[in-house]
Amino acid sequence: MFKAQYKSRSPYESWSTLGIYNSEANAIASAMQKKKRGALMVRVVDKRSAVVFVY
Repeated sequence: MFKAQYKSRSPYESWSTLGIYNSEANAIASAMQKKKRGALMVRVVDKRSAVVFVY
């Protein structure tokens, strides 16, 4: 299980969850799509809350 999360306006706001995915590749693809649409930061975390990807 992987969660795609984003911050839209400020680096000080809390992370919002974009979705939960079974595959790391799908979570990263979704996060990158959100980044292209204007999110300030995106990340993907695994089920133990370890950060897998940040952009």
